[in-house]
Amino acid sequence: MISIIIPTLNEEEYLRKTTLHTINKSFNRDELELIIVDAGSRDDTLESIKDLDVTIFSKPEFALKKFESLNYGVSKSHGELIIFLDADTLLPNHFDDLIESKMRQNNVVGGAFEFAFERPDWKLSLVTILNRIRYRFGKIFYGDQAVFVKKEVLDEIGGVPEEPLMETAYLCKALRKRGKLTIIRPALKTSARRFKTYGFFNVAWFDLNMLIRFNLGLSVSSYAKKYWGKNLKT
Repeated sequence: MISIIIPTLNEEEYLRKTTLHTINKSFNRDELELIIVDAGSRDDTLESIKDLDVTIFSKPEFALKKFESLNYGVSKSHGELIIFLDADTLLPNHFDDLIESKMRQNNVVGGAFEFAFERPDWKLSLVTILNRIRYRFGKIFYGDQAVFVKKEVLDEIGGVPEEPLMETAYLCKALRKRGKLTIIRPALKTSARRFKTYGFFNVAWFDLNMLIRFNLGLSVSSYAKKYWGKNLKT
């Protein structure tokens, strides 16, 4: 079984679409478990999926602590493989079969999907190219790439690191010490809502500063409140 954990906070615009897409694009729905961990949404996020075959947990104490939502979802999961999926990200066709094929390769403990925006313009296409160069060399993946990992390996390293920002990047750092990380193609599609809401250059500059600090081994926690505060309603 594959367990897909979707952390949410005010995601009524995206969650139903993403959940239905995930179910419809799976190769074997019977071997798929969807877990929604909601961090206290004030909109109709949970109402939008109440008729769907998913497991829902409401944990408002996890607001602004995405790593808490991910780890809680893992603790309630039954799958041998975990996928961390953002609520505004659409996986490619037969994503579960693609993952299982990759995980049969020698010493692979996890990975992520090729990154792409849902409706790119030239500026977003540039971000995509730079992103792909970055993670091909470093094998450091972000949350919008649907990071996946063997549950037993995740348990061995103590779960998702308790970092208020870039939690999957820190996770990948830990996983690289346990085995190989792989990239799956074709690409998933994620929304560009942050760029559209707050301006391309503002978001690009903000993200670049976080990336530089991360690569220098400096803490990025000081950026967390601003980052999550911006995205509470986006």
